Amino acid sequence: MVIINELRKCASGAYHFIKGKNIEKKYIHFIKEGTRNTANYSARALSYCNNMCNDVGRVKFSLTSSLPSLYSGAYGCLLKLLYGRITESERTRWKEYFDAHQRSEDGLFYDVQYNSDSFFYGTDGWGARHLVPHLTIAFDKMGLLPKYEFSYLDKYKNPDDMIRWLDSLDYRKIWGSSNAIMNYGVAMQYARDRMNGDYSLSIEAMEDYLIKKINHHGMWFEGEITSPEERNEMIRGAYHILPILYYDGIEVPNSEKAVDEILKSQNRWGGFDVRIASSACEDIDGVDPLIRFSVMANRTNDEKVMKAVNRARTWILFNQNEDGGFVFEKAKRFSYGGQSILSSVAGESNMFATWFRCVSLELINEFFDEKKSLFINTPGYELPLRKG
Repeated sequence: MVIINELRKCASGAYHFIKGKNIEKKYIHFIKEGTRNTANYSARALSYCNNMCNDVGRVKFSLTSSLPSLYSGAYGCLLKLLYGRITESERTRWKEYFDAHQRSEDGLFYDVQYNSDSFFYGTDGWGARHLVPHLTIAFDKMGLLPKYEFSYLDKYKNPDDMIRWLDSLDYRKIWGSSNAIMNYGVAMQYARDRMNGDYSLSIEAMEDYLIKKINHHGMWFEGEITSPEERNEMIRGAYHILPILYYDGIEVPNSEKAVDEILKSQNRWGGFDVRIASSACEDIDGVDPLIRFSVMANRTNDEKVMKAVNRARTWILFNQNEDGGFVFEKAKRFSYGGQSILSSVAGESNMFATWFRCVSLELINEFFDEKKSLFINTPGYELPLRKG
């Protein structure tokens, strides 16, 4: 009832994003129904994934997307590895599929269907470098290795080059910059630990730099925070950076303050954005660092933290559709990287949102010790809270 009472305080403008649709009433009804609607979310998500996957590598992004693609295949494989089982034959075929998309000259993976080749290889919020830390999870869970080494990382193998690159980033626009940091940091950790890549000195330089860069809020943002939007920017940057340090067991100073800042960012419906209907990215960007910082600050039993995490779970589950998939953002069309084959219409489930929201939910389950973690100790997005 606490969440319901808080929802009733919302002004009508709080959910103006869907004119003519009373989402508040639907959400209140959803909360009253409790676990009856959500107990089998993982089985339903896997069912949706299986319906989207005609065969190994032939995975569509959404029902309305026209063609299967590499990104969609990555999410299909990740969901199957998270909630299902793959046969030895399927494991071999998934490797062959991913290997067929890897370039020998740099180790990046490509798909000729994505328009604007320079955009795919020149950005970090989406694209080739962004895709690698997804595929490393799949390879690690299958106990396999990519065909080629990640030689694109070599330009920052020298620690001095790494520092110069980190210095060149914009730390007021940390959400975007942190995507690049995560893409390189996670790939280097994987290459170091699985492929005997000589990146240890560069990783250490990155980690030392990031520790020194932490502000008095316990995160990475240059200058003072003057608005809720800037606080959210800072928190979203932490989501991408924190796993690099967390994976290597490096303690982060000011984690107590970071927890308090993230708690301030949660909205009335349990999401993590000023807009009431937060997206899959914004929600994981809030709940993941909240949980990890709370572990570092020994606040996992803090009533405020536990309430915030539980409210986040309720909101995330509300984003699951009848078909078992999840929406990226309520009642809005979504296009991943501006690609037509990676798009979903308003209210439609898609593979990216389904995997990302399921990762959030599994981390929340681990936080509450409700079941054994489905994650393995691998760098990046599916990093468990506790090793072993």
